Amino acid sequence: MSLDSALLTATSGLRLTQKQLTQASQNVANAGVAGYTRKQVDAQSVTGGSGVRALEATRQIDTALRAQLLAAAGQQGAAALRDTTLSPLAQLQGNPSDATSTAGLISALNDAFTNLAANPADSGAMSTALGAAQSLAGQINSVSDAIGDARQQVQDGLRRDVDTANGLLSDIAKLDRLVRAETMAGRSGANLADQRDAAITQLAGLVSVKPVAADNGGVTLMLNDGSILPLQEGSTPFGLADATVSPGSYYGDPDGTLPGLTLNGQAISTATIGGAIGEGFALRDTTLPTMQAELDMTAATLAHRLDEQGLRLFTDSGDSAPPDPTTAEGLAASTGFASRIAVNSAVSASPRLLRDGTHEVAGFTPNPAGGPAGFSTLLTRVTTYSFGTESAAGTKHAAIAGSGLGANGKLSASFSAPSRITDYAAAVVGSQASIASAASGAATQSTALRSQFDTLLQKAEGVDVDSEMANMVQLQNAYAANARVLTAVQSMWDALLGAVR
Repeated sequence: MSLDSALLTATSGLRLTQKQLTQASQNVANAGVAGYTRKQVDAQSVTGGSGVRALEATRQIDTALRAQLLAAAGQQGAAALRDTTLSPLAQLQGNPSDATSTAGLISALNDAFTNLAANPADSGAMSTALGAAQSLAGQINSVSDAIGDARQQVQDGLRRDVDTANGLLSDIAKLDRLVRAETMAGRSGANLADQRDAAITQLAGLVSVKPVAADNGGVTLMLNDGSILPLQEGSTPFGLADATVSPGSYYGDPDGTLPGLTLNGQAISTATIGGAIGEGFALRDTTLPTMQAELDMTAATLAHRLDEQGLRLFTDSGDSAPPDPTTAEGLAASTGFASRIAVNSAVSASPRLLRDGTHEVAGFTPNPAGGPAGFSTLLTRVTTYSFGTESAAGTKHAAIAGSGLGANGKLSASFSAPSRITDYAAAVVGSQASIASAASGAATQSTALRSQFDTLLQKAEGVDVDSEMANMVQLQNAYAANARVLTAVQSMWDALLGAVR
């Protein structure tokens, strides 16, 4: 090897080692920083064999593990929203055995009628029954309002999440442009790529996305259905209109009143979109309306079964008759009834009507004013039939509807309906509590899974300080070796020049 070749080799080795040491120092400085991936500077032999050339820093990434992390981020986003939405409703509902739950208050009303039937003339028992009815109506109203508020909060949250997703897409587009520019210029865009990946992970918490790498350093983002997300700075590809949600609101053709999600102005299905946005639509359009419909059926069935015995204890708006959920028309009118149910003002003004009845029906005539104080015909009918399995002797109650529910008539209850209203109310409370409990468990599990993948990714792509320090020692030794070569070459040149002189 000539002295020139030795000099070039040692000099290029010093430059390579210096760049590798600088990168190793940056790795150590960023150890533990979320989203930072270990960078590595590789070498390439120079044509002709005279030295090496330092390449641009590259990231050490695990593509398969990153895909799993994005999926976990989407699951966590969805589960967290479901848990925070349903948990307060479960707490308000209580459990079936809780005396303050809807089921418990219906049982208390039944007990109050049983006590009144034992002593029909007892005004105190009448007041107790009236108070039980008022407490029950108030509880049903409160739960219904809470479900409505939850749907509105989900809708408003969807609007915010859509705006956030659009903002992230704009950020990703900018970073992607910069990465591609650096790559085209022959420079490292590794740090910019880290920032882009962090933004993609945030986006994955809102909608499930799959990044596909391009040869020029860029990425293409795809949804689960294969739709490609446009990456354009300042654009707003996702769209969702504001809306006011009511019990009668629903999404769908032909006359739905709630807006759907759009991509580039075109409606898209949210069934597979995943993340918090996908879960938001599931809560707004299915989970919460089903809970509302089950509560509506509880209220309507109880009110109707009392009404058909001659006691209009509960009324709809303006003291009108409650809907009959056993008919198609009444089932449709039952939508939102839980938010409207109220104790009949006539009964509130005259509690004796709890004993005497409010109107005539087949087989029953109300006890007239001034009639027998021990009149018990109505109370017997109520305790036997309204809270029992039959509407009359030998005639079973019509089955409580388990399908065709909700404003769009497309929802189904999450359980098989028992015949007794007390059992049905307990099934509603129990089912909804179970759904909320499952949501809480899923949120805990998804958080643990996300944490596990974060740890695995940090281990696979992050900086191991001990390994990095050991590498720096090796690089320092290599630097010293190249420096010694330079010193030796310099000595040879000095000797050669001295000999020439």
